[in-house]
Amino acid sequence: MTDPAQSAQTSPGLPEPNFIPPRDGLLILGLQLLLLVFRLGAVPLLGPDEPRYARVAIEMARANEFVTPTLAGEPWLEKPPLYYWLAGLSYRVLGENEAAARWPAVLAALLLTGFSGAFAARLFGATCGRLTMLVLATSPLLFAYSRAATMDVLVAALITGATAALLLSALRISGPSAIPAAWVLMALAFLAKGPIGVLIPIGVAVLFAILTRDRDIIRLVNGPGIFLWLLVAGAWVAAILKDQGFRFIEVFILNHNLARFTSTIHNHPGPIWYYVPVLIGGVLPWTAVLFAAPGAVARLKERARLALLAWISVPLTLFSLAGSKLPGYILPCLPPLAIGVALGVRQLEAAKPGLNRVVGLPGVIMGAAALAFAMRGFREGEVWGRGALMPAAWFLAGAFLVSRILDRRPSEAPRLLTITGAGLLLLLTLVAPPILDAVESGRRLFIPARGREVLVAGAWRTAWMAGYFYNDGKVRELGADWRSEIATEIPGLVLFGPAEWRETEKAPGLVALKLSEGPRGTVLARISRKSP
Repeated sequence: MTDPAQSAQTSPGLPEPNFIPPRDGLLILGLQLLLLVFRLGAVPLLGPDEPRYARVAIEMARANEFVTPTLAGEPWLEKPPLYYWLAGLSYRVLGENEAAARWPAVLAALLLTGFSGAFAARLFGATCGRLTMLVLATSPLLFAYSRAATMDVLVAALITGATAALLLSALRISGPSAIPAAWVLMALAFLAKGPIGVLIPIGVAVLFAILTRDRDIIRLVNGPGIFLWLLVAGAWVAAILKDQGFRFIEVFILNHNLARFTSTIHNHPGPIWYYVPVLIGGVLPWTAVLFAAPGAVARLKERARLALLAWISVPLTLFSLAGSKLPGYILPCLPPLAIGVALGVRQLEAAKPGLNRVVGLPGVIMGAAALAFAMRGFREGEVWGRGALMPAAWFLAGAFLVSRILDRRPSEAPRLLTITGAGLLLLLTLVAPPILDAVESGRRLFIPARGREVLVAGAWRTAWMAGYFYNDGKVRELGADWRSEIATEIPGLVLFGPAEWRETEKAPGLVALKLSEGPRGTVLARISRKSP
Protein backbone atom coordinates (compact mmCIF):
# COMPACT_ATOMS: atom_id res chain seq x y z
CA MET A 1 0.00 0.00 0.00
CA THR A 2 1.35 3.44 -0.93
CA ASP A 3 1.69 5.97 1.86
CA PRO A 4 -1.17 8.50 1.53
CA ALA A 5 1.19 11.19 2.74
CA GLN A 6 4.07 10.06 0.58
CA SER A 7 4.24 13.43 -1.06
CA ALA A 8 5.39 14.78 2.31
CA GLN A 9 8.58 12.74 2.13
CA THR A 10 11.81 14.71 2.26
CA SER A 11 13.96 12.25 0.31
CA PRO A 12 13.60 10.94 -3.22
CA GLY A 13 13.32 7.33 -4.28
CA LEU A 14 10.79 4.58 -4.09
CA PRO A 15 7.94 4.96 -1.62
CA GLU A 16 8.59 3.41 1.77
CA PRO A 17 6.08 1.27 3.61
CA ASN A 18 3.95 3.31 5.97
CA PHE A 19 4.48 0.99 8.89
CA ILE A 20 7.51 -0.08 10.89
CA PRO A 21 8.38 -3.75 10.37
CA PRO A 22 7.46 -5.58 13.59
CA ARG A 23 11.00 -6.90 14.03
CA ASP A 24 12.47 -3.39 13.89
CA GLY A 25 9.87 -1.95 16.23
CA LEU A 26 10.33 -4.73 18.78
CA LEU A 27 14.13 -4.37 18.69
CA ILE A 28 13.92 -0.65 19.44
CA LEU A 29 11.36 -1.17 22.20
CA GLY A 30 13.54 -3.95 23.57
CA LEU A 31 16.51 -1.58 23.70
CA GLN A 32 14.41 1.01 25.48
CA LEU A 33 13.09 -1.58 27.93
CA LEU A 34 16.61 -2.79 28.78
CA LEU A 35 17.76 0.79 29.40
CA LEU A 36 14.77 1.50 31.63
CA VAL A 37 14.81 -1.62 33.78
CA PHE A 38 18.59 -1.70 34.31
CA ARG A 39 19.01 -0.99 38.03
CA LEU A 40 15.45 0.33 38.15
CA GLY A 41 15.24 -0.08 41.90
CA ALA A 42 18.79 1.11 42.65
CA VAL A 43 17.73 4.72 43.09
CA PRO A 44 15.58 5.33 46.18
CA LEU A 45 12.22 7.00 45.75
CA LEU A 46 13.02 10.71 45.44
CA GLY A 47 11.38 14.06 46.00
CA PRO A 48 8.13 14.67 47.72
CA ASP A 49 6.12 12.98 44.96
CA GLU A 50 7.54 9.48 44.45
CA PRO A 51 7.18 8.33 48.10
CA ARG A 52 3.70 9.80 48.38
CA TYR A 53 2.39 8.34 45.13
CA ALA A 54 3.93 4.97 45.92
CA ARG A 55 2.34 5.06 49.38
CA VAL A 56 -1.10 5.96 48.03
CA ALA A 57 -0.88 2.99 45.69
CA ILE A 58 0.07 0.72 48.60
CA GLU A 59 -2.87 1.87 50.69
CA MET A 60 -5.35 1.44 47.85
CA ALA A 61 -3.98 -2.03 47.02
CA ARG A 62 -4.02 -3.20 50.64
CA ALA A 63 -7.57 -1.97 51.15
CA ASN A 64 -8.84 -3.12 47.74
CA GLU A 65 -10.03 0.45 47.28
CA PHE A 66 -10.65 1.60 43.70
CA VAL A 67 -12.42 4.94 44.13
CA THR A 68 -10.88 7.21 46.76
CA PRO A 69 -7.08 7.41 47.02
CA THR A 70 -5.75 7.84 50.57
CA LEU A 71 -2.46 8.94 52.11
CA ALA A 72 -1.86 8.00 55.74
CA GLY A 73 -5.51 6.99 55.87
CA GLU A 74 -6.82 10.38 54.74
CA PRO A 75 -8.40 11.12 51.34
CA TRP A 76 -5.77 12.13 48.77
CA LEU A 77 -7.54 13.99 45.99
CA GLU A 78 -4.65 15.72 44.19
CA LYS A 79 -4.48 13.17 41.36
CA PRO A 80 -6.84 10.65 39.72
CA PRO A 81 -6.35 6.93 40.37
CA LEU A 82 -4.98 5.34 37.16
CA TYR A 83 -1.34 5.32 38.27
CA TYR A 84 -2.33 4.01 41.70
CA TRP A 85 -4.33 1.17 40.13
CA LEU A 86 -1.42 0.15 37.92
CA ALA A 87 1.17 0.45 40.71
CA GLY A 88 -1.08 -1.61 42.99
CA LEU A 89 -1.18 -4.35 40.35
CA SER A 90 2.60 -4.11 40.06
CA TYR A 91 2.95 -4.53 43.84
CA ARG A 92 0.89 -7.71 43.73
CA VAL A 93 3.29 -9.18 41.15
CA LEU A 94 6.66 -7.78 42.29
CA GLY A 95 6.13 -6.84 45.92
CA GLU A 96 6.13 -3.41 47.56
CA ASN A 97 9.47 -2.06 46.35
CA GLU A 98 10.93 0.81 44.34
CA ALA A 99 11.03 -1.04 41.03
CA ALA A 100 7.40 -2.12 41.30
CA ALA A 101 6.34 1.48 41.96
CA ARG A 102 8.10 2.57 38.75
CA TRP A 103 6.92 -0.15 36.36
CA PRO A 104 3.79 1.78 35.26
CA ALA A 105 6.04 4.59 33.99
CA VAL A 106 8.30 2.08 32.21
CA LEU A 107 5.40 0.53 30.33
CA ALA A 108 3.97 3.97 29.56
CA ALA A 109 7.30 5.01 27.99
CA LEU A 110 7.18 2.02 25.66
CA LEU A 111 3.62 2.96 24.74
CA LEU A 112 4.60 6.57 24.03
CA THR A 113 7.49 5.47 21.83
CA GLY A 114 5.31 2.99 19.96
CA PHE A 115 2.50 5.49 19.34
CA SER A 116 4.97 8.12 18.12
CA GLY A 117 6.82 5.75 15.80
CA ALA A 118 3.60 4.40 14.31
CA PHE A 119 2.33 7.93 13.62
CA ALA A 120 5.63 9.01 12.04
CA ALA A 121 5.75 5.90 9.87
CA ARG A 122 2.15 6.33 8.76
CA LEU A 123 2.81 9.88 7.68
CA PHE A 124 6.45 9.94 6.57
CA GLY A 125 7.53 6.35 6.02
CA ALA A 126 9.13 3.52 7.98
CA THR A 127 12.59 5.10 8.22
CA CYS A 128 11.20 8.20 9.88
CA GLY A 129 9.19 5.99 12.23
CA ARG A 130 12.26 4.01 13.28
CA LEU A 131 14.33 7.15 13.80
CA THR A 132 11.54 8.71 15.89
CA MET A 133 11.51 5.65 18.13
CA LEU A 134 15.31 5.74 18.50
CA VAL A 135 15.24 9.42 19.49
CA LEU A 136 12.65 8.72 22.17
CA ALA A 137 14.30 5.51 23.37
CA THR A 138 17.52 7.43 24.09
CA SER A 139 15.98 10.72 25.27
CA PRO A 140 17.33 11.69 28.74
CA LEU A 141 14.14 13.59 29.57
CA LEU A 142 11.87 10.66 28.79
CA PHE A 143 14.35 8.27 30.42
CA ALA A 144 14.42 10.18 33.71
CA TYR A 145 10.65 10.35 34.08
CA SER A 146 10.17 6.78 32.85
CA ARG A 147 12.14 5.60 35.89
CA ALA A 148 10.03 7.59 38.35
CA ALA A 149 6.96 6.59 40.33
CA THR A 150 4.86 9.42 38.91
CA MET A 151 2.10 9.79 36.37
CA ASP A 152 3.86 12.22 34.00
CA VAL A 153 4.90 9.64 31.39
CA LEU A 154 1.60 7.80 31.74
CA VAL A 155 -0.46 10.85 30.85
CA ALA A 156 2.01 11.85 28.11
CA ALA A 157 1.74 8.41 26.49
CA LEU A 158 -2.06 8.49 26.48
CA ILE A 159 -2.09 12.07 25.18
CA THR A 160 0.28 10.97 22.41
CA GLY A 161 -1.99 8.14 21.35
CA ALA A 162 -5.10 10.31 21.40
CA THR A 163 -3.42 13.17 19.52
CA ALA A 164 -2.00 10.84 16.88
CA ALA A 165 -5.42 9.26 16.32
CA LEU A 166 -7.15 12.65 15.97
CA LEU A 167 -4.53 14.00 13.56
CA LEU A 168 -4.59 10.87 11.40
CA SER A 169 -8.35 11.21 11.23
CA ALA A 170 -8.07 14.88 10.31
CA LEU A 171 -5.54 13.98 7.60
CA ARG A 172 -8.02 11.43 6.23
CA ILE A 173 -5.58 8.52 6.52
CA SER A 174 -7.28 6.50 9.25
CA GLY A 175 -10.40 4.46 9.61
CA PRO A 176 -13.68 5.42 11.33
CA SER A 177 -12.55 3.92 14.62
CA ALA A 178 -9.81 6.55 15.12
CA ILE A 179 -11.98 9.15 16.83
CA PRO A 180 -13.72 6.74 19.27
CA ALA A 181 -10.27 5.29 20.07
CA ALA A 182 -9.00 8.81 20.73
CA TRP A 183 -11.86 9.44 23.18
CA VAL A 184 -11.02 6.23 25.06
CA LEU A 185 -7.38 7.30 25.29
CA MET A 186 -8.46 10.76 26.47
CA ALA A 187 -10.61 9.13 29.15
CA LEU A 188 -7.60 7.14 30.37
CA ALA A 189 -5.44 10.30 30.19
CA PHE A 190 -8.01 12.07 32.38
CA LEU A 191 -7.80 9.20 34.87
CA ALA A 192 -4.02 9.56 34.77
CA LYS A 193 -3.75 13.28 35.55
CA GLY A 194 -6.97 15.15 34.96
CA PRO A 195 -8.39 17.63 32.40
CA ILE A 196 -5.05 18.14 30.65
CA GLY A 197 -5.50 14.66 29.18
CA VAL A 198 -8.46 15.97 27.19
CA LEU A 199 -7.46 19.60 26.61
CA ILE A 200 -4.21 18.89 24.75
CA PRO A 201 -5.48 16.38 22.14
CA ILE A 202 -8.64 18.39 21.50
CA GLY A 203 -6.62 21.62 21.40
CA VAL A 204 -4.21 20.15 18.84
CA ALA A 205 -7.06 18.93 16.64
CA VAL A 206 -8.87 22.28 16.84
CA LEU A 207 -5.72 24.27 16.05
CA PHE A 208 -4.99 22.02 13.08
CA ALA A 209 -8.54 22.55 11.81
CA ILE A 210 -8.14 26.32 12.15
CA LEU A 211 -4.77 26.34 10.36
CA THR A 212 -6.08 24.18 7.51
CA ARG A 213 -9.53 25.84 7.41
CA ASP A 214 -11.07 22.40 7.91
CA ARG A 215 -14.73 22.89 8.77
CA ASP A 216 -15.19 19.20 9.46
CA ILE A 217 -13.91 19.62 13.03
CA ILE A 218 -17.43 18.84 14.21
CA ARG A 219 -16.48 15.18 13.66
CA LEU A 220 -14.71 15.37 17.03
CA VAL A 221 -18.14 15.54 18.66
CA ASN A 222 -18.46 11.83 18.19
CA GLY A 223 -21.39 10.11 19.89
CA PRO A 224 -19.76 6.68 20.40
CA GLY A 225 -16.51 8.37 21.46
CA ILE A 226 -18.15 10.60 24.08
CA PHE A 227 -20.15 7.63 25.35
CA LEU A 228 -16.92 5.64 25.76
CA TRP A 229 -15.30 8.59 27.56
CA LEU A 230 -18.20 8.75 30.01
CA LEU A 231 -18.10 4.99 30.45
CA VAL A 232 -14.37 4.93 31.22
CA ALA A 233 -13.71 8.22 33.06
CA GLY A 234 -17.20 9.35 33.98
CA ALA A 235 -17.84 6.28 36.11
CA TRP A 236 -14.95 7.13 38.43
CA VAL A 237 -15.87 10.84 38.54
CA ALA A 238 -19.42 9.92 39.57
CA ALA A 239 -18.13 7.52 42.23
CA ILE A 240 -15.64 10.00 43.73
CA LEU A 241 -18.24 12.77 43.74
CA LYS A 242 -20.60 10.48 45.61
CA ASP A 243 -17.88 9.66 48.14
CA GLN A 244 -16.25 13.08 48.57
CA GLY A 245 -18.76 15.61 47.25
CA PHE A 246 -17.60 19.20 46.74
CA ARG A 247 -14.26 18.49 48.44
CA PHE A 248 -13.19 16.65 45.28
CA ILE A 249 -14.04 19.69 43.13
CA GLU A 250 -12.23 22.03 45.52
CA VAL A 251 -9.01 19.99 45.87
CA PHE A 252 -8.68 18.35 42.47
CA ILE A 253 -10.21 20.84 40.02
CA LEU A 254 -9.76 24.22 41.71
CA ASN A 255 -6.53 23.75 43.66
CA HIS A 256 -4.45 21.19 41.76
CA ASN A 257 -5.51 22.04 38.23
CA LEU A 258 -6.85 25.58 37.94
CA ALA A 259 -4.59 27.12 40.61
CA ARG A 260 -1.55 25.21 39.33
CA PHE A 261 -2.10 26.73 35.88
CA THR A 262 -2.97 30.29 36.90
CA SER A 263 -0.55 30.85 39.80
CA THR A 264 2.66 29.78 41.52
CA ILE A 265 0.81 28.60 44.62
CA HIS A 266 2.59 25.25 44.41
CA ASN A 267 6.05 26.89 44.36
CA HIS A 268 7.14 25.89 40.86
CA PRO A 269 7.61 29.23 39.07
CA GLY A 270 9.61 29.70 35.88
CA PRO A 271 10.10 32.15 32.98
CA ILE A 272 8.06 31.83 29.81
CA TRP A 273 11.07 30.30 28.00
CA TYR A 274 11.54 27.68 30.77
CA TYR A 275 10.85 24.69 28.52
CA VAL A 276 13.14 25.66 25.62
CA PRO A 277 16.37 24.43 27.28
CA VAL A 278 14.44 21.51 28.78
CA LEU A 279 13.45 20.29 25.32
CA ILE A 280 16.88 20.97 23.79
CA GLY A 281 18.60 19.02 26.55
CA GLY A 282 15.80 16.47 26.59
CA VAL A 283 16.80 15.01 23.21
CA LEU A 284 20.54 14.72 23.85
CA PRO A 285 22.59 13.52 22.00
CA TRP A 286 20.23 14.08 19.07
CA THR A 287 20.59 17.79 19.77
CA ALA A 288 23.51 17.50 17.35
CA VAL A 289 20.98 17.33 14.50
CA LEU A 290 18.10 19.17 16.15
CA PHE A 291 18.88 22.35 14.27
CA ALA A 292 18.30 20.57 10.96
CA ALA A 293 14.70 19.82 11.98
CA PRO A 294 13.11 23.24 11.12
CA GLY A 295 14.42 23.09 7.55
CA ALA A 296 13.22 19.50 7.12
CA VAL A 297 9.77 20.31 8.48
CA ALA A 298 9.53 23.40 6.27
CA ARG A 299 9.92 21.15 3.19
CA LEU A 300 6.91 19.02 4.07
CA LYS A 301 3.58 19.30 2.34
CA GLU A 302 1.39 21.91 4.02
CA ARG A 303 -1.03 19.66 5.90
CA ALA A 304 1.73 17.40 7.25
CA ARG A 305 3.74 20.46 8.32
CA LEU A 306 0.75 22.05 10.03
CA ALA A 307 -0.07 18.80 11.85
CA LEU A 308 3.38 18.78 13.49
CA LEU A 309 3.18 22.52 14.17
CA ALA A 310 -0.17 22.17 15.91
CA TRP A 311 1.01 19.16 17.91
CA ILE A 312 4.04 20.89 19.41
CA SER A 313 2.49 24.37 19.70
CA VAL A 314 -0.50 23.54 21.90
CA PRO A 315 1.28 21.84 24.84
CA LEU A 316 4.30 24.15 24.58
CA THR A 317 2.12 27.26 24.69
CA LEU A 318 -0.15 25.89 27.38
CA PHE A 319 2.63 24.90 29.76
CA SER A 320 4.79 27.96 29.00
CA LEU A 321 1.92 30.27 29.99
CA ALA A 322 1.12 28.26 33.13
CA GLY A 323 2.20 29.68 36.47
CA SER A 324 3.65 26.39 37.72
CA LYS A 325 6.42 24.72 35.71
CA LEU A 326 8.25 21.41 36.05
CA PRO A 327 10.31 19.55 33.40
CA GLY A 328 7.94 16.57 33.35
CA TYR A 329 4.98 18.71 32.30
CA ILE A 330 6.44 19.20 28.81
CA LEU A 331 6.68 15.48 27.96
CA PRO A 332 3.71 15.70 25.52
CA CYS A 333 5.97 17.86 23.30
CA LEU A 334 8.60 15.14 22.93
CA PRO A 335 6.81 13.05 20.22
CA PRO A 336 6.47 15.86 17.64
CA LEU A 337 9.97 17.07 18.51
CA ALA A 338 11.36 13.56 17.99
CA ILE A 339 9.57 13.35 14.63
CA GLY A 340 11.13 16.67 13.65
CA VAL A 341 14.58 15.39 14.63
CA ALA A 342 13.99 12.21 12.61
CA LEU A 343 13.05 14.28 9.56
CA GLY A 344 16.15 16.40 10.15
CA VAL A 345 18.35 13.31 10.09
CA ARG A 346 16.86 12.32 6.74
CA GLN A 347 17.42 15.82 5.43
CA LEU A 348 21.11 15.77 6.37
CA GLU A 349 21.69 12.82 4.04
CA ALA A 350 21.04 15.15 1.11
CA ALA A 351 22.81 18.24 2.51
CA LYS A 352 25.68 20.04 0.79
CA PRO A 353 29.21 18.99 1.77
CA GLY A 354 30.51 20.95 4.73
CA LEU A 355 27.07 21.92 6.03
CA ASN A 356 26.52 18.87 8.22
CA ARG A 357 29.65 19.49 10.23
CA VAL A 358 28.36 22.95 11.10
CA VAL A 359 25.00 21.47 12.09
CA GLY A 360 26.79 19.12 14.50
CA LEU A 361 28.74 21.88 16.26
CA PRO A 362 26.01 22.74 18.84
CA GLY A 363 26.26 19.20 20.20
CA VAL A 364 30.03 19.56 20.58
CA ILE A 365 29.63 22.90 22.33
CA MET A 366 27.05 21.45 24.74
CA GLY A 367 29.30 18.46 25.44
CA ALA A 368 32.26 20.72 26.19
CA ALA A 369 30.11 22.86 28.48
CA ALA A 370 28.85 19.75 30.31
CA LEU A 371 32.40 18.48 30.83
CA ALA A 372 33.60 21.88 32.06
CA PHE A 373 30.68 22.04 34.50
CA ALA A 374 31.42 18.53 35.79
CA MET A 375 35.14 19.34 36.23
CA ARG A 376 34.25 22.47 38.20
CA GLY A 377 32.01 20.46 40.50
CA PHE A 378 34.75 17.87 40.93
CA ARG A 379 37.38 20.50 41.84
CA GLU A 380 35.03 22.12 44.34
CA GLY A 381 34.40 18.79 46.05
CA GLU A 382 30.72 18.54 45.10
CA VAL A 383 29.24 15.08 45.58
CA TRP A 384 27.85 15.02 42.04
CA GLY A 385 31.04 16.34 40.40
CA ARG A 386 32.91 13.03 40.44
CA GLY A 387 29.96 11.07 39.11
CA ALA A 388 29.26 13.54 36.32
CA LEU A 389 32.75 13.42 34.81
CA MET A 390 32.42 10.13 32.93
CA PRO A 391 28.95 10.79 31.41
CA ALA A 392 30.01 14.29 30.35
CA ALA A 393 33.23 13.01 28.74
CA TRP A 394 31.28 10.25 26.96
CA PHE A 395 28.79 12.76 25.59
CA LEU A 396 31.52 15.12 24.38
CA ALA A 397 33.33 12.29 22.61
CA GLY A 398 30.08 11.09 21.01
CA ALA A 399 29.10 14.59 19.90
CA PHE A 400 32.55 15.14 18.37
CA LEU A 401 32.40 11.87 16.44
CA VAL A 402 28.90 12.67 15.21
CA SER A 403 29.99 16.11 14.00
CA ARG A 404 32.82 14.47 12.03
CA ILE A 405 30.80 11.65 10.56
CA LEU A 406 27.85 13.85 9.56
CA ASP A 407 29.93 15.39 6.80
CA ARG A 408 31.50 12.18 5.50
CA ARG A 409 28.90 9.43 6.05
CA PRO A 410 25.65 11.03 7.24
CA SER A 411 23.79 7.72 6.93
CA GLU A 412 25.92 6.39 9.83
CA ALA A 413 24.97 9.24 12.15
CA PRO A 414 21.76 7.63 13.53
CA ARG A 415 23.67 4.53 14.60
CA LEU A 416 26.37 6.58 16.31
CA LEU A 417 23.81 8.84 17.98
CA THR A 418 21.91 5.81 19.27
CA ILE A 419 25.09 4.28 20.70
CA THR A 420 26.07 7.59 22.29
CA GLY A 421 22.60 8.09 23.78
CA ALA A 422 22.26 4.54 25.09
CA GLY A 423 25.77 4.65 26.55
CA LEU A 424 25.06 7.96 28.23
CA LEU A 425 21.92 6.60 29.87
CA LEU A 426 23.72 3.45 31.04
CA LEU A 427 26.50 5.55 32.58
CA LEU A 428 23.92 7.67 34.38
CA THR A 429 22.27 4.56 35.86
CA LEU A 430 25.68 3.51 37.21
CA VAL A 431 26.86 6.80 38.70
CA ALA A 432 23.60 8.48 39.73
CA PRO A 433 22.19 6.10 42.43
CA PRO A 434 24.82 6.64 45.16
CA ILE A 435 24.85 10.38 44.51
CA LEU A 436 21.07 10.69 44.69
CA ASP A 437 20.97 8.47 47.77
CA ALA A 438 23.42 10.77 49.51
CA VAL A 439 22.10 14.19 48.54
CA GLU A 440 18.39 13.76 47.78
CA SER A 441 16.92 10.74 49.53
CA GLY A 442 15.66 10.41 53.09
CA ARG A 443 15.70 6.60 52.91
CA ARG A 444 18.61 6.14 55.33
CA LEU A 445 17.07 8.51 57.84
CA PHE A 446 14.30 6.07 58.62
CA ILE A 447 16.36 2.90 59.07
CA PRO A 448 16.45 3.28 62.91
CA ALA A 449 12.71 4.03 63.04
CA ARG A 450 11.72 0.48 61.98
CA GLY A 451 8.10 1.36 61.40
CA ARG A 452 7.55 3.38 64.59
CA GLU A 453 5.83 6.77 64.32
CA VAL A 454 8.14 9.66 63.46
CA LEU A 455 7.16 13.28 64.01
CA VAL A 456 8.68 16.02 61.83
CA ALA A 457 9.89 19.41 63.04
CA GLY A 458 11.13 21.74 60.32
CA ALA A 459 12.90 19.06 58.25
CA TRP A 460 13.39 19.36 54.49
CA ARG A 461 10.21 17.93 53.04
CA THR A 462 11.95 15.83 50.38
CA ALA A 463 13.76 14.03 53.20
CA TRP A 464 10.89 13.55 55.60
CA MET A 465 8.33 12.54 52.99
CA ALA A 466 10.48 9.51 52.22
CA GLY A 467 8.92 8.13 55.40
CA TYR A 468 5.65 7.59 53.58
CA PHE A 469 7.33 4.73 51.74
CA TYR A 470 10.33 3.81 53.89
CA ASN A 471 8.56 3.95 57.26
CA ASP A 472 5.25 2.39 56.25
CA GLY A 473 3.55 5.76 56.22
CA LYS A 474 4.14 6.41 59.93
CA VAL A 475 5.34 9.98 59.64
CA ARG A 476 3.55 13.18 60.65
CA GLU A 477 4.58 16.81 60.26
CA LEU A 478 4.25 19.07 63.31
CA GLY A 479 3.04 22.63 63.03
CA ALA A 480 4.55 25.95 64.08
CA ASP A 481 4.03 25.01 67.74
CA TRP A 482 6.34 21.98 67.52
CA ARG A 483 8.42 23.04 70.55
CA SER A 484 5.55 22.80 72.99
CA GLU A 485 4.34 19.55 71.42
CA ILE A 486 7.74 17.95 71.88
CA ALA A 487 8.18 19.33 75.40
CA THR A 488 4.79 18.21 76.65
CA GLU A 489 4.23 14.92 74.85
CA ILE A 490 7.80 13.55 74.63
CA PRO A 491 6.96 11.80 71.38
CA GLY A 492 9.96 9.50 71.08
CA LEU A 493 11.24 9.81 67.48
CA VAL A 494 11.48 13.22 65.83
CA LEU A 495 12.96 14.22 62.47
CA PHE A 496 14.52 17.69 62.70
CA GLY A 497 15.80 20.30 60.33
CA PRO A 498 19.30 21.63 61.19
CA ALA A 499 18.13 24.74 63.09
CA GLU A 500 15.44 22.82 64.97
CA TRP A 501 17.96 20.14 65.92
CA ARG A 502 20.45 22.63 67.36
CA GLU A 503 17.68 24.22 69.39
CA THR A 504 16.41 20.90 70.72
CA GLU A 505 19.92 19.74 71.65
CA LYS A 506 20.19 22.69 74.02
CA ALA A 507 16.63 22.47 75.38
CA PRO A 508 16.58 22.08 79.17
CA GLY A 509 14.89 19.01 80.56
CA LEU A 510 15.23 17.00 77.32
CA VAL A 511 17.66 14.33 76.18
CA ALA A 512 18.12 14.31 72.40
CA LEU A 513 19.93 11.24 71.05
CA LYS A 514 20.91 11.43 67.36
CA LEU A 515 20.03 8.19 65.53
CA SER A 516 20.72 9.04 61.87
CA GLU A 517 21.54 11.91 59.56
CA GLY A 518 20.22 12.77 56.13
CA PRO A 519 20.54 15.36 53.38
CA ARG A 520 20.51 19.10 54.12
CA GLY A 521 21.28 18.64 57.79
CA THR A 522 18.23 16.55 58.67
CA VAL A 523 18.54 14.49 61.86
CA LEU A 524 16.42 11.67 63.26
CA ALA A 525 16.61 11.69 67.07
CA ARG A 526 15.09 9.96 70.07
CA ILE A 527 13.68 12.48 72.55
CA SER A 528 13.26 11.71 76.25
CA ARG A 529 13.10 13.56 79.58
CA LYS A 530 16.13 14.10 81.76
CA SER A 531 16.05 12.23 85.04
CA PRO A 532 15.25 14.52 87.97
